[in-house]
Amino acid sequence: MPKVFERIASVNARRALVLLGVLALLALTLAVPTRTYLSQRAEFDRLQEANAELEREVDYYQKRVTEQNDPAWIENQARARLQFVMPGEKQVVLRFPEKAKQQEREKAAREYAANPWYSNLWDAVSTPPEGK
Repeated sequence: MPKVFERIASVNARRALVLLGVLALLALTLAVPTRTYLSQRAEFDRLQEANAELEREVDYYQKRVTEQNDPAWIENQARARLQFVMPGEKQVVLRFPEKAKQQEREKAAREYAANPWYSNLWDAVSTPPEGK
């Protein structure tokens, strides 16, 4: 170790200061372009990802357009959404009651079944029919 200290002590201070100044100037000169390169590279990667997402969307919409130009798809949609039928066909539409209404009707039927027969007969005679 004493040789290292001797070598450091023999270095010209002015030369070391000039070398240090050159290195600092070189570091400052390279810092701005390096920072610009890194930020542009990050922006490029972000734009590539956005471009890939847009290409996926274009593919999706092209498939939809191709699908919607298919006569079988159009017929299927007309049948499903608009309830269209072909000439000669008969359409049957099943409507299921809402769950709350169905449960209410089931409750009323249970109550009706729980009543004695003469009470149900009296209710049928004494109350007017509903609806029409």
